[in-house]
Amino acid sequence: MLVLRSACASSAWYQARAALSHRKESAAPLTGERPGTIFGIVLSYPLAVVLRLRVLQIVCGISTMVMGSVAFIEERQKFNMGLGIPAGSFSVVAAAVSIHTSRGWGVTSGTGAGAAAALLWAATGCFLVALVVQCFRTILDPPGFSHGHDQDEDSRPSSRDLVVIACVQIALAAATLLSALVCAKIDCSA
Repeated sequence: MLVLRSACASSAWYQARAALSHRKESAAPLTGERPGTIFGIVLSYPLAVVLRLRVLQIVCGISTMVMGSVAFIEERQKFNMGLGIPAGSFSVVAAAVSIHTSRGWGVTSGTGAGAAAALLWAATGCFLVALVVQCFRTILDPPGFSHGHDQDEDSRPSSRDLVVIACVQIALAAATLLSALVCAKIDCSA
């Protein structure tokens, strides 16, 4: 009798464990099991991929704001590479609005929400392109580099630090713009 109870309990435990492990599996697989591709013909909307790209945009936007703040301080309160502050802010807001206009959420739909997201991404793109131009200007001619100015050594910003900040901001802007283009391609082809 004890053996039978143990076998039944063991069988029930394995069935419960199998049910729990089956519950943990995603309903939307993240591997190649779903139909369609990103750059090919998309047969269904890849919401998981779009959400990952939107999270990347938010992280890059926050990082751009931080690096813009560092550049603003390092440049002695000049708003050259400090353009990262509004550029990052706009990219975070644009990505957040775009999440709510993505297919599969059903939170916000319609042309008004899509137009707001498009307007925010246009402004974000302008800010990011302006930031990249300013960063390249800083790399080519760092403000702390000696041009015969009569500034004392302590008041000049470190050109090496500004070049590093500029390179980081260019990488963040490129990642944000590239992910936005991929999301736009997914949205247009789906």
